[in-house]
Parts: sequence; structure tokens; C-alpha cells
Amino acid sequence: MTTTGAAEPSGPHASDPGHLAPSVTPSHRRPRALTAALIVLLVAVSALAAYLWVRGDRWADYAEHVESDARTIGGDLAQLRTDHAGTVAELQTVQEQLTASQQRVTELAAEKAEVGDDREAQRQLVDYQERISAAAGTVATSLNECITRQQELLGYLDNPEAYDPADVTRFRGEVDALCASASAANTSLQQELARGTTGTGG
Repeated sequence: MTTTGAAEPSGPHASDPGHLAPSVTPSHRRPRALTAALIVLLVAVSALAAYLWVRGDRWADYAEHVESDARTIGGDLAQLRTDHAGTVAELQTVQEQLTASQQRVTELAAEKAEVGDDREAQRQLVDYQERISAAAGTVATSLNECITRQQELLGYLDNPEAYDPADVTRFRGEVDALCASASAANTSLQQELARGTTGTGG
């Protein structure tokens, strides 16, 4: 039986906007997108950190290598300056020795002439003077060349970044060989001076 004024229970009318069923929105996708973005950011930051760490490590190695090279070059430069000063002093000594030996030969020749020594003694004096002059000339030339090359090498070592290290090393080897030859020539000169101290040349 139908009662007038009583309505049967029914669901909300579709036309009633206040009773619409909750619609599905994409709001539940936002956390996923945010998570993905954070993951991408984390990967990027991790990659950047790794890159900076590797670069920093390589830079530290490079800096250490440069510092080591600088110490080596500094040591070489100091040693070369010492060697150069020694070479200059050596040349000065040779020049003084040559002057003194020539003066001594002149004095001995005068002494022998006064006592009437024979021609053999005079020949020995001439031979001695020739040996000394030849040896001193060789030494002076070699030492002068050594000094010139050492000065050139000092210029390279004062500004090493402007030159190929291999070329500088090669040139240093040549300078060392040249100066060793000069030193050997000076040794020969000293031997000649020692043999000629009596004025007989033998």
C-alpha cells in the first residue's frame, strides 16, 4: 500500500550536484612523480659528487707531481749555480796559473843563461812552456764554453714551464759532458804544471 507523502528510499539523484559520487582525480600520482624527481636529483647529485671527487683526486695527484718537479728543478738549479760558480773560479785559477808559469819559465831561462847551461836545458824550458801554453789554451777554451752553456742552462731552469722537459734534460747532459771535458783538460794542465816545477819539463 502506498502512503501518500511518504517517499521510497532511493539513492541520490544524479542531477543533484551536492550528492555526486566522489570522482577519481590524478592526485595519487603526485607522490610518484615527486619520488621519481627526487631519485633523478639524487642520482645527479651522486654523479656530480663522484665527478668532483675524481677530479679533486686527480688534481691532488697533479699538484703533488708539479710540486715534486719544482723541488727537483729547484735542487738542480741550486746545484748548477754552485757548479757554475766553481767553473768560473776554476777558469780564474787557470789563468793565474798560466801567468805564473810563464813568469817562472822566463825567470828560469834567465837563471840558466847566467850559469851557462847548455842548449838542452833551454830546449826543455821551451818544450815546457809550449806544453803549458797548449794545455792552458785548451782548458781556457773548454771552461769558457762550459760557463757559457751553464748560463744558458740556468736560463732554462729559471723558466722551466716555457721549455720541453726532454729538451732541457738532453741539453743538461750535453753541458755536463762539456764541463767534464773541461775538468779533464784542467787535470792535464795541473799535471803539466807539476812536472814542470823544476823547470826541466820532465
